[in-house]
Amino acid sequence: MMKPEDFDFVSKLIKSRSGLVLTQDKLYLLESRLMPIARKRNLKDLTELIGALRGHDRALIEEVVEAMTTNESFFFRDTKPFDQFRHVVLPHMIKARATKRHLRIWCAAASSGQEPYSLAMILQEFASQLAGWRIEIIGTDISRDILNKAKAGLYSQFEVQRGLPIQLLVKHFQKKDDMWQISQDLRSRVQYREYNLLDDLKPLGQFDVVYCRNVLIYFDQVTKTDVLTKISAQMPDDGFLFLGGAETVLGISDKFKPLARQRGIYQLNRPGAPEVDLAALEKAQAGGTAAPSSGNAAPAAGGFAFPKPKSMQTAATGTTTPPPARPATPGTTGATGGTGSYARPATPASGTTGTGYTRPAPPPTGNIASRPATPAGSTYSRPSPGTTGGTPGTARPPLGSGTGSAPARPDPAKPAPAFDRSRFGKPEDKK
Repeated sequence: MMKPEDFDFVSKLIKSRSGLVLTQDKLYLLESRLMPIARKRNLKDLTELIGALRGHDRALIEEVVEAMTTNESFFFRDTKPFDQFRHVVLPHMIKARATKRHLRIWCAAASSGQEPYSLAMILQEFASQLAGWRIEIIGTDISRDILNKAKAGLYSQFEVQRGLPIQLLVKHFQKKDDMWQISQDLRSRVQYREYNLLDDLKPLGQFDVVYCRNVLIYFDQVTKTDVLTKISAQMPDDGFLFLGGAETVLGISDKFKPLARQRGIYQLNRPGAPEVDLAALEKAQAGGTAAPSSGNAAPAAGGFAFPKPKSMQTAATGTTTPPPARPATPGTTGATGGTGSYARPATPASGTTGTGYTRPAPPPTGNIASRPATPAGSTYSRPSPGTTGGTPGTARPPLGSGTGSAPARPDPAKPAPAFDRSRFGKPEDKK
């Protein structure tokens, strides 16, 4: 268990280097990420590791900061920011930059590259409209190791299954042993740089679109305000900022304002911020449209479409292919009189020979002896009292009399007689 004074030292070190704020409830995270470093350096425990940190081991400090600031990412994460880019930001930029034909996008804290590569795939969809444009996508992160992974563009089967539609995997990736590598064309469209958000951002230049998602949640209030101020200084009046779903500028910075009815996307709080058309985006969010695709596709994650099953696809005439007909029950016809469709056979009229069962009429009220006799030729019915063996007109003897065709009911007070097997001969096969 880490000592309180050691935790305070490490948390202050990490905050000064990255802005990341660690509270006591994150102690488990600190221990889980630092123990592998201690083992790799053959240190006995975290106490020895922190002792080395106190000795200002620069390589070790960088390794610890990288371990604590590395976060997972996946393609088209949360979907909405990429739909907003496709339906609002990109159409606006195509019009506003028609003369300039230059677009710069910055992915801060780009991690292993899924976010900038997702944007590159969307830009590829608009290739015809962006012909002749100079487009730059810059991905930055504080971790050198994670940036090397992003540059290689190599992802495991698990990583490509998280948020990436199958048609984009087939289109933009090649299998490489047990990994998937994104195409050289898309890799060449993204530049990666090691950069710290706490540093001066002016050397990065100006950006039309900034993705800084799921980063501010790790900063304290003062650091959040400072970072947003520096980002706003690197954006034109009609620029767009994307934050994570759990992040906001409200109460933190007056440099940005939320886009109406759209969470997670912000405009500069300046007079030059334009009115943007949200109709296409809101229609897509309502399920009306998706990325350009065939009419036989349904919207999927990331705004892309997956093909429907053949039985649900729409033909050229606009009609839907009906499901196969249920086979007809032998001896019956369908509702229209033809064969091939199932229909319950009609109940035949009563009294017809060979028909199905019909429930007999309820007996009349009153004395059971007054029940009318069943006409001859009908189905079996229990003999009425006063008949013998079902023959009309003959009285049925009372139970227990021992006469007539009905056996006498045994007296429950008397023991049942023993069964005499000798009365019956041996079976033929036993003789």
